Amino acid sequence: MTKYKGISMALVLALTLTAAGCSGGSGESETQAQTESKAPATEETAAETESETEAETVAEALPEGQMYSFLSGEPIDRTIGMQRPVAVMINNIEEATPQQCGTSQADVLYEAIVEGGITRLMAVFQDTSKIEKVGSVRSARHNYIDFANNFDAIYCHYGRSYYAMERIAQDGIQTVSEYVSSAYFQDNNYPAPHHIFASGETLEAGIAEIGVERNLPDDYQGCFVFNTEDTEPDYGTIANTVAIPYTFSKPSLEYDSETKLYNKFQYGAPHTDANTGEQLTFKNVIIQYANYQTIADSVEGCQDITLDGEGDALYITDGKAVNVTWKRADKNDQTRYYTEDGQQLSMNPGKTYIAVVPLDFNITLSE
Repeated sequence: MTKYKGISMALVLALTLTAAGCSGGSGESETQAQTESKAPATEETAAETESETEAETVAEALPEGQMYSFLSGEPIDRTIGMQRPVAVMINNIEEATPQQCGTSQADVLYEAIVEGGITRLMAVFQDTSKIEKVGSVRSARHNYIDFANNFDAIYCHYGRSYYAMERIAQDGIQTVSEYVSSAYFQDNNYPAPHHIFASGETLEAGIAEIGVERNLPDDYQGCFVFNTEDTEPDYGTIANTVAIPYTFSKPSLEYDSETKLYNKFQYGAPHTDANTGEQLTFKNVIIQYANYQTIADSVEGCQDITLDGEGDALYITDGKAVNVTWKRADKNDQTRYYTEDGQQLSMNPGKTYIAVVPLDFNITLSE
């Protein structure tokens, strides 16, 4: 059994992070990034040319009209893959989990602390036609706007915290909110506020109602990089079980060597999708360490997470955990992950679960 407390041990001597306050950005992190060693320009050019050639060869192998998804690295119809994804806020308190649905269809699932030790999920979908019913949909939090922005996703929520409202207004973000009447419906089998849901059809109607741009730019680059096929890490810590000590949900993931996927648990039971009754599974797990701070004037104890700069993370796949780092210049940038040699992390194709945790969390990895 291996416990990772706070930042990953392999990198603690190499990186010194300055915890930022509620406002985010870190000039020191930018300086560190700028002073990292670089190969000569000619080598960079050669490497880029080789990489482009490889990408073209791979692209030619796909059927006409298909591309590799920016979210999962799997083949997808180009008309879908070049549309902006949708990111939906989902209730994750225990009493709302029996009706929690749509999560198994998400390409990326985020979990982070919002206030009082509770977590909320954000499900990111590339293909809205796969969303039969998703929810229960809950209110926005300002940190989750940054998670959605990693994919240029259209942010969907029902309600908002004061800090999310301020951020949305300040940045002029168009969201599919509770004021977009066509986007959501009530299921009165469940008590308020756990009774709001959406479907792919209603979300599409909501997006049309607010009139946001749907297409990604032709030169769009995703924040993830993927292998073209499953590739087991050639080093790392054995991680057949991963335990994350969020106060209430206490998620854990168990590796299935037959499916080569991680089965997710929470609240002491399998984490299931009410649409199907099936347990959530993931090919990739990312534990991202970040500085949490309670907002001083927040009655509810809302959390501010420092998501600018850089920090430590774990990438977990195929039964192994590898130390990586994350970097993001500012709120207009995407979060990207890097291996210890400075190369951008190349992940395995499939669904990804990302837990953004406080710096002092003990992540337990077991055989």
